[in-house]
Amino acid sequence: MSDSKDHKADLPSARDVLASVSAKSEAFQASSKEKKYIYRFGKGSVAQQANYEHLKGIRDHYEHKGRWSNFLICTIAAMLAFQSYLLVMVGRGVWDFSAYEWLLPALLVQNLAQVVGLSVWAVKYLFSDISGQKIK
Repeated sequence: MSDSKDHKADLPSARDVLASVSAKSEAFQASSKEKKYIYRFGKGSVAQQANYEHLKGIRDHYEHKGRWSNFLICTIAAMLAFQSYLLVMVGRGVWDFSAYEWLLPALLVQNLAQVVGLSVWAVKYLFSDISGQKIK
């Protein structure tokens, strides 16, 4: 037990350590060139980090557009397949809409309008260029 008390007496107190560290840090003064370098490095690194985040955002934006494009391609393909299937079945006489003369033209016009509308929307919004946008 007396050994541990002897070792405690050899260690400096927390106050002495803090005083020693603060005295050393006050003695160190950066030269004007060092200060300029530190300032420019800090400013440049923040700007480069902002540019990198902007680049990641653009990449994620185009990835998201790609997923939406694939979804719309599949949706339009399904709508065109339905319209083709409907026309084939009516043309072969398997389905008969003579009792509902208005139904077949209404379905075809509605489906075609949806395909054209989705195509226009896709071209307008999904294929717009965002590369010219600046970092705010």
